[in-house]
Amino acid sequence: MSYTYVEANASLVIATPLVTKDQVLLCAGDEIDDMTDPEATSFIFTAHVLIVTMLDGYSLPAELLAEIEKYLAAHYATLVYPSIQRERLAVMATTIVAKIGLGLQNTRYGQAAISLDPTGVLQELSDGKQHIVVQMLSVGNGRVFDWDGTGCE
Repeated sequence: MSYTYVEANASLVIATPLVTKDQVLLCAGDEIDDMTDPEATSFIFTAHVLIVTMLDGYSLPAELLAEIEKYLAAHYATLVYPSIQRERLAVMATTIVAKIGLGLQNTRYGQAAISLDPTGVLQELSDGKQHIVVQMLSVGNGRVFDWDGTGCE
């Protein structure tokens, strides 16, 4: 299936996230249970801004956008609260899981968000590809204008 971005199809409000802290906690569980309310709000808002600016307009169901937003918020939270890979009591050492340069692939929640996105936009974003939406409109009588404003037919 092919998805096309149409600005007129965008319907989300930037100030109204689709998920709550409790939903993100259900998703990520113990990994982020120390997260404060202001932190949760920040992670959720960051995920929501990404959803609104990158995916709203592709005519995806609101339920799917909410799921993607939940996993993106969990991704951002686990970047701050990284997973513990190994703990040793004898020496009191903790090894955490942290890699740089993987984008959304860095956490299992980012990977889940990518897998839920049928447009491929999040995969491209994670891969470092720019995502640009260009809208062309005809000006006046349809003449093509050069950057200096002179006509060039």
